[in-house]
Amino acid sequence: MKPFPESYIREKADEPTLKILDLWKKLSKDLFNYSIEVILCDRKDNPELKFVQGELNTAYPGFFDGKIVLSIWLEHPKSFDPIIITHEIGHWILMVTGFKGLVNKYGKQSEIDINMNSLAQHSPLYTLQRKFGHDPQKLIDTRAKNNLNALIKTTEYMLGDRWAEFALLFADDVINCSEYIKNDLMEVLKQEYPVTLSFLEKILNIVSKYDLNEPKSNLAFLKSLVNTLYLGEGWKVMDEIVELKETIKENELKK
Repeated sequence: MKPFPESYIREKADEPTLKILDLWKKLSKDLFNYSIEVILCDRKDNPELKFVQGELNTAYPGFFDGKIVLSIWLEHPKSFDPIIITHEIGHWILMVTGFKGLVNKYGKQSEIDINMNSLAQHSPLYTLQRKFGHDPQKLIDTRAKNNLNALIKTTEYMLGDRWAEFALLFADDVINCSEYIKNDLMEVLKQEYPVTLSFLEKILNIVSKYDLNEPKSNLAFLKSLVNTLYLGEGWKVMDEIVELKETIKENELKK
């Protein structure tokens, strides 16, 4: 499927989406001296994402019509969902305003990487969306319900030793979902997943000590997670902005 250009997004967009899109364009222009357009793509057209199980929406820079763009890879690109679009743009707004994540250089803990960085970024991301007029609560609660339903269908034994991985996933839900879902989730964990719950309680204790809406404190939180949960060696700060600057520079030199 041919990607939908930014003009399509602007035709469909509500006011909050337009404001967040304009903010992204301004920040990219200020930081890179290059106004990075946004396009919508079908993730099934991406060889790296095509066979990923479950629903997937993500975004990262790419090339389109000879330009560097922010490609949003969607599960359902024809169903225009403003909340999902501003969610994906929002992750990159956070990155260009100083938020950084951690990645394991050995590449052995990909799910932990994803869950840990999502946990750290989602609170400031939801704050950003609400600031501009989007309420992501329905999307948050849908995800939490899906995770709760999956939890009910399995056992802690079947998780193997992936307690930290799943505790990070559920911590994201507990911090952000509606109270009634949180209560149900905590009750299931208490009754059936005591080891996972112990990891979750450690995570929630760490969260209480940091301001996730402040970039330096957010990164300090991630580093504390690695140490407190004994997530091993090989962690380093990832800064996609440095790499993106180099890509833009190389692209401009080719012209």
